[in-house]
Amino acid sequence: MSDSGAAAGSSFNIAPTLRIARPAEYAELGRIALQAKGSWGYADAQLDAWRGDLSVSPESISRMPTFVAEVEGSVCGWCQLDVEREPAHLEHLWVLPKAMGRGIGRALVVHAAAHAAQHGVAALWIHSDPNAQAFYVACGARRTGEIAAPIEGSPHRVLPLMVLPTVRGGG
Repeated sequence: MSDSGAAAGSSFNIAPTLRIARPAEYAELGRIALQAKGSWGYADAQLDAWRGDLSVSPESISRMPTFVAEVEGSVCGWCQLDVEREPAHLEHLWVLPKAMGRGIGRALVVHAAAHAAQHGVAALWIHSDPNAQAFYVACGARRTGEIAAPIEGSPHRVLPLMVLPTVRGGG
């Protein structure tokens, strides 16, 4: 769930435009999540099994804070928060593979944390993909544990459990 990879030939950051997602964008957001997850080399069958978990609905976009990042008018990343859940969670954070490594994921994390803090949330909890752990640590999160998440070919795979303070001293 991150922009942990670097786009080919990119060594610069792009300042994306961040805005509230529109419910009608749900299919596009799901495609971005699937492409991002696929960039880590997971098998097509595994990605198909995860398709539902990588998707959002128009209803969830309307109900939960969901933000998109645009560069030159094109959506290149998005995130969704569940601030009603206790503790609050960063449910999704995805960046198109061609836009990874350019600061878009970090901009989304900063925006999500600021939004959560404005709503009285001291920290966001994250169930991270193992490939995204370093990205979240670089954004200020810390690992608090793990949960078993075996997949075919990787029976000992775990998901890092992370916490990202939204305010100084949070989490």
